[in-house]
Amino acid sequence: MERRVSVRQLNQQTSAVLAEVARGGAVTITSGGRDVARLVPAVEAPATLARLIERGAVRAPTLGGAVPLPPPPGDAERDVAARLVADRDAERW
Repeated sequence: MERRVSVRQLNQQTSAVLAEVARGGAVTITSGGRDVARLVPAVEAPATLARLIERGAVRAPTLGGAVPLPPPPGDAERDVAARLVADRDAERW
């Protein structure tokens, strides 16, 4: 079973908790009796991702680098502000 540690205990025993995590354990941090965080080894994520890929639960990324943003909506050639001013001027008279 995963160890549960209060924020106060973590503050007082940080080195011991981090040593446990470094050995491969996971620790749940609680505050007021509620779970607020989970400490896991930093090397666990790639192994977990590999297992998920093997099971077919996720797909490996196919693109490298940042994901491109979609183009902004609307036509860049149109001046919306000028059109709005013209429409307002037409309504006044």
